[in-house]
Amino acid sequence: MIMKHFMIKQFNGLDYATTQRLHSLGLQVGSEILAVRFYPFHGPVIIQADHQRIGIRYQVFQQLTGGDAS
Repeated sequence: MIMKHFMIKQFNGLDYATTQRLHSLGLQVGSEILAVRFYPFHGPVIIQADHQRIGIRYQVFQQLTGGDAS
């Protein structure tokens, strides 16, 4: 399994609740994340940040990384 490093570039375009939840999990602009698993057909993306794994929607992942996915 190939894991790829990404950096959170922005929270623009996300709704308030999603942004707050991600902030509460410790994710901020500039945070390094590791994409552990991409599910097919733009399914969820499993990321790892600060030794915790989080499942997020593909569209949210795209917004966070500025479209650098896959």
